[in-house]
Amino acid sequence: MNNLNSKTVIDFMVENIAAAEVFQKYGINYSNNSNCTISLQNLCQRHHLQYDEIIKELNSLKGKVPYLKNYNVWDLDLLITFLIEIDHPFKKDNIIFVEKLANKILEIHGKQLSEVEELASLIQKIAIEIQYHINIEEKTLFPYILFLNSPEKYPQNALSKKPFLNDILINLDKQHKSFCSLWNQIKEHTNHYQLYADIDNNFKLLLYKLKQFEEKLHNHIHIENNILFPKALELEKNYLQS
Repeated sequence: MNNLNSKTVIDFMVENIAAAEVFQKYGINYSNNSNCTISLQNLCQRHHLQYDEIIKELNSLKGKVPYLKNYNVWDLDLLITFLIEIDHPFKKDNIIFVEKLANKILEIHGKQLSEVEELASLIQKIAIEIQYHINIEEKTLFPYILFLNSPEKYPQNALSKKPFLNDILINLDKQHKSFCSLWNQIKEHTNHYQLYADIDNNFKLLLYKLKQFEEKLHNHIHIENNILFPKALELEKNYLQS
């Protein structure tokens, strides 16, 4: 896209995922699909952000696109392998760890700190949803995308010639939105990861892990919504027309 002023948050993210650091700094949600339809310039005007300063910081990233994070140029086989072997295990392991840690804190401080019970409940909800989401992707969605990308390599993953992706991607996008909604509640409930940070080391660790997980979660949603899913839909369109 040549017109800088019409570029969206998603456009910048697809070009260079390092832009996430800039957007996080200014509180801009780069995994939000609504940001696909509005230019960064208009978004900044709407939220009273310094557009020129943000562009200056984004421009400073040019030439600093690490290949290992330049997901838009990866073959989909590699991208899906990354999601299954690196991204998903991190999420499964860490959400279980966070859930157990929250329950431990609940046992210790639950009677004195009523907020802890609600926090543990929110974490439990998102843990269940994330594990369900991962299972759908690894058992159903990803095998089919691998087939679309390399039919000769994955013939066993073929489905009947009918549109399949649209409905499942709509459902997965709804789950992504649910993740973000639950995580926003967690952020509010922890005062943006500052709640009782000085009470003990368990709380410090929980807040650190929650913040770390949120960053990984937004990257995951960005990779899927803005890179993997659009490319998969185009592959399916070509496949059905062949």
